Amino acid sequence: MSRYNSGIVCTSCQRGTWIPAHLWDHPDLQQALAAFDFGLVLRTIRRLTGMSQSDVAAHTGLDQGEISRLEAGSRRLKSIDKIIPFLESLGVPRELSPIRTPGTTDVLPLHVEPEWDDPVDVAAALNELLATNTAFAALETAETALARIVDLYELDGPTGMSRLAAKTRKLRSHLQGLLRGQQPPSHRAALFRITARTSAVLGYMAVNAGRHHLAESYCAEAVGLAGDIGDLETVMWAYGTRSLSAYYRGDFEEAVRWADTGIALAPLHPQAIRLQVNGRARALSRMKDSDGAIRAIETAEDLSARHSVTTQLTPCISLEPYGVTRTLANAITAYVGLGDTAEVRRYADEISDHVATAESDWTRSLVRLDEATAHVSGSQPDLEHAMLLGRQVLQDAEDGPLILSVVQRAHELRHTAQNWKNTPAVRDYTEALGVWSESPRVRELVSSVTMPVQAHASGRTASRDGFSTDHASGRVPGEPSLRS
Repeated sequence: MSRYNSGIVCTSCQRGTWIPAHLWDHPDLQQALAAFDFGLVLRTIRRLTGMSQSDVAAHTGLDQGEISRLEAGSRRLKSIDKIIPFLESLGVPRELSPIRTPGTTDVLPLHVEPEWDDPVDVAAALNELLATNTAFAALETAETALARIVDLYELDGPTGMSRLAAKTRKLRSHLQGLLRGQQPPSHRAALFRITARTSAVLGYMAVNAGRHHLAESYCAEAVGLAGDIGDLETVMWAYGTRSLSAYYRGDFEEAVRWADTGIALAPLHPQAIRLQVNGRARALSRMKDSDGAIRAIETAEDLSARHSVTTQLTPCISLEPYGVTRTLANAITAYVGLGDTAEVRRYADEISDHVATAESDWTRSLVRLDEATAHVSGSQPDLEHAMLLGRQVLQDAEDGPLILSVVQRAHELRHTAQNWKNTPAVRDYTEALGVWSESPRVRELVSSVTMPVQAHASGRTASRDGFSTDHASGRVPGEPSLRS
């Protein structure tokens, strides 16, 4: 007889006499045993067999009141001296028993719930939670790689843009692969930031390549990632690029809306400088809102002084706040749109030294073209000087880096000078522009552009590459359908 049973025959010898063996295969009963919920075990047995509490009491040796309290959950069996005879009285098969019972010869797992965690388990869990597939050194390397791309963007020659875009896409793909792994919060926030900034840079590259739908996708990705970690600087920068894209598509109202959206996030933030002068001022000047454009320029200058930004010419694709020289270069473009030749010349003189010594060929070309256009559109046109500036740009752009905005403004200068097309200076510039536009590198750049088709009041119709066809000659001179 069992030492847990005062009867002549031990309960283990009586197993199976009152609970059908097949009931132990029922998942509800197995789950209740595994959970040490003996009240649920009794309720399940009674539900499956139709027995009453008194019937169960007769077989287990427990009184009916104790069974009622177990089933209600107001009492639990905790003592091993009570659990073992209870399991034996039920005839629980050894392979299902949550604890080892007398007579068990094979080793069964003990499922007794510990009151406290094992310190070794706690340490192992901590190590697992802090595990990462991205070391800080890898994040620093990615930051360095992106900074290098920004530094080379305006300097890497005629094919540099496509090469750098490919490198940037590769970096983005690598970072997104890391994001699919596990990192602790500190690593993950840093990874989100560098991935967002990489997408933002790709958005800017897409604008300069005329791929505006792709630019929007990259910018949306940058805003989503940066916004999730509260990276306001990158979010505002991406809104500035969305505004730039709308400007080059000729949708000046949308350009202002995107700029306003970014400014509304933090009107006094250093990133608001770019949003004001590159986003609002230039677009408003095209809309002939002189007061609005001038206010935007003045606000940008005030913010520049407030934050003591650098006077050096910052790269156009830099994620840092605009420096003073780049701000004033954008102000020149806005004043060209307003036809204010005096302000164009004043600002050009102010930044001339910085532009002349800067490594940015693009900025030099754009400032010269803005100056040339102002010399043509002013009250006292200086055609000789304007066309000389234009031809210098064409000469400098023969071998150096090239972006779409330089091509556009070069053709805009010719368009602005059409009233004097028979003068020697304008005629020579037009001829030089035609030869330059037919060069392979310019045609390759133009052919990659995805611009909306727009009609011209001059009788020209925009072709699918966004440039116009002159119906009189049947020639595609390369004049852009967008004024930028």
